[in-house]
Amino acid sequence: MTACVAAILSVSVAAQEHTTGISLKAVVVDDDIPTAAVKNIETKLQRALASNGIGDMDYTQRFVLAAKVDVVQNDVMPSNPPRVSKKLDLTLMVGDVIENKIYETCTMSLAGIGTNDAKAFVSAFSRVNPNNEDLQTMLAAAKEEIMAYYENNCDYIISNANSLAGQQKYDEAIARLMSVPEVCKECYEKCRAAAVEIFEQKLDADCSALLNEAKNEWMYSKDAKAAAKVAEIFSRIDPLWTGYPEVVKFRNEISAKLSADEKREWDMMVKKYEDERQFKHSIVDACREIGVAWGKNQP
Repeated sequence: MTACVAAILSVSVAAQEHTTGISLKAVVVDDDIPTAAVKNIETKLQRALASNGIGDMDYTQRFVLAAKVDVVQNDVMPSNPPRVSKKLDLTLMVGDVIENKIYETCTMSLAGIGTNDAKAFVSAFSRVNPNNEDLQTMLAAAKEEIMAYYENNCDYIISNANSLAGQQKYDEAIARLMSVPEVCKECYEKCRAAAVEIFEQKLDADCSALLNEAKNEWMYSKDAKAAAKVAEIFSRIDPLWTGYPEVVKFRNEISAKLSADEKREWDMMVKKYEDERQFKHSIVDACREIGVAWGKNQP
């Protein structure tokens, strides 16, 4: 285990925030730490990650930088007002939460004083230097191990994603593929290509169903009220779908059957939904949005 020496001052890393595409989620694994103190140490960890070219995002749910706090000594000093004195061991662990595997660890001994528990914790955590040499060495080693994971398991990642897609878990499949960092160039390219294929499967499944729903709605009642419902359904059909020309054809058929007033309202609704869909986004951007959204919704 690497021993990290507690430092006194925090150093800004704003100029070093370019990341490699590798992401670690900074988390505190102790529910007894006051919220204000948790935010304090999480900020320090995020800065440590940034200074090593690592992101802290919800995008990837596999790898974490976890902080565990052990209170070694807790005293209430007989001052006026009373002050709380704490001595802590802060253990930082980089690990894979899916395989329950720890890659690297680092321990810091900290001390802090405050007028209450929360302020004593914050005082102690304020002594963590994100650019501490041993901490950065730990993160650099963990980064290499994470890169090795992706490079050694690329075929499995793609196979697993295809299996998820076969179960119609398209969003999860895309998220798994999009989590591969760009620095792992060969695997990154393979997984992006696989993500695009699965995205197209998702579009075929989702958009075909929506188009059928729109056609059934129109067949049931060919009037302005039905047209409004169809326009809303169209708003959920992605223009990146290879079958989108059929949507345009059906849309034109409906437009031809409406009166002049109804057609003006129809055209306004269609334009409104088109603007909201932002037609010019790319498939890779769409895959990235799906990956981020899926990751944020995970516990």
